[in-house]
Amino acid sequence: MFKKLIFLFLFVPFLAVAQDNEPALKLDLPLLDLPYQRDAMNTVGHGFFSSYANPSMAQSLAVSTDIVSLFHFGVKALFDSWDLNVSIGEMDLKSYLYDLGLVFGCTYLLFYIPGGEGWLHEEFHRAVMTRHRVNSFNDMNTFPIGAELVSVNSITDEDLMRFKAESPADFVRMHAAGMEGDLVLLDNLRRNSFFYDQQLRFFWLDILVTINSHMYIIASGDPKQVNSSVDDMNKKETTVLSRDFTGFDMIGWVYDLFRPDEPYSDRGVHPSGIGINRYRKTTDLTDEELSYLHAQRYWFIFNYVSPMFFNVNRIALGGTGFYGNFAFRHFLTSFGTDLSFNLFLNKDKFNFIAAYHSYQNYEHYFPALEVEMIDFPIFIKNFCVYFSPRTSLGLQPKDQGFFTSESEFFGLIGSRLDFQVTKNLLPYFEFVAKTDGWVAGNEFLEKNLSYRLGISARF
Repeated sequence: MFKKLIFLFLFVPFLAVAQDNEPALKLDLPLLDLPYQRDAMNTVGHGFFSSYANPSMAQSLAVSTDIVSLFHFGVKALFDSWDLNVSIGEMDLKSYLYDLGLVFGCTYLLFYIPGGEGWLHEEFHRAVMTRHRVNSFNDMNTFPIGAELVSVNSITDEDLMRFKAESPADFVRMHAAGMEGDLVLLDNLRRNSFFYDQQLRFFWLDILVTINSHMYIIASGDPKQVNSSVDDMNKKETTVLSRDFTGFDMIGWVYDLFRPDEPYSDRGVHPSGIGINRYRKTTDLTDEELSYLHAQRYWFIFNYVSPMFFNVNRIALGGTGFYGNFAFRHFLTSFGTDLSFNLFLNKDKFNFIAAYHSYQNYEHYFPALEVEMIDFPIFIKNFCVYFSPRTSLGLQPKDQGFFTSESEFFGLIGSRLDFQVTKNLLPYFEFVAKTDGWVAGNEFLEKNLSYRLGISARF
């Protein structure tokens, strides 16, 4: 479940920044994502087209990125067309209304609609479940405007019991996958802002989602907020299928992280006497486990460390012609955490992201390096193909173990080719091959070869 933070409009005039350049817009839609869609088809059970009811991480991420981008593009176009030159003191009224509209849209419209940021959060949970034949329903599809708690439900206890027994590491990842989706969305918007020099104010959504996620981690370790809420949910949800898959995500994550081999049925009987007691309270955690959860509230502060968080998308590096930027990112993973330092670099047609990953389980660090090139143009006569290769090499905990000191090799190689058939339309093909290991935005913890066919539109 995802607790909603009400963002204060009073902050708007203090952070508003005028922008004069025309916006750019990039839309992606992966139409085919295999082998994930084969898993989704088998989970839903109504033929191949039913797989789209349980989209992959790449598909739901693309949909949410497109909706967020279209909203910001449309709002900017609307306000650019307004001939309003009014000031209140030193505050420009047009700029204030512009930012107020974005904040309102990000807080309500983009959070609660299907395809929005809240929907994406739940779909990342569902993608992990889908891979293990656990079907579910995303309550964001019911337009729950103003709801504080939104669930992923329609799940049987038997499916959850089987899932944890078959793949404890994926079961741990399932709890944290929603927040993983939140942060991957922000990363996607930051990439587009930097490499395509988009003059769209994504930073309001960045601020809102980052603070919201941070508050969720803090709230998950607070007995006053968690335990009474769990009691209320248990009283209201009298049937198995009406219940969320975990309750407070972060408590479920840390509970199973420390207990990978505990059978799911050991959680005991639901207070109603029907089904398993799914939701964990702070009283179900040991002092050691609660302390580990509390520590994440401090590590999460790294997610604020980037000029992009403050609407500085590109930094000119002297008179060299290079532009750069940087960001830290802290994820909760199947084995513990990933703290990365990400460096953005652009000069003319050369676009790069380089990242250093410090993967950490309970007591040990495992390093990795990642490099990606974005949209390098290759011309065949008058036909252009954009080439985007990526690779990652390093170590992760053996078998995704939380307590292990043993490491295993982690590697990934992939590429995307965008074919410019018209000025604005670019069909694309993408593949990603990886060893065993966790990758943000990739559903597979085991070794895997995935390929995607999609279409991109650029304006």
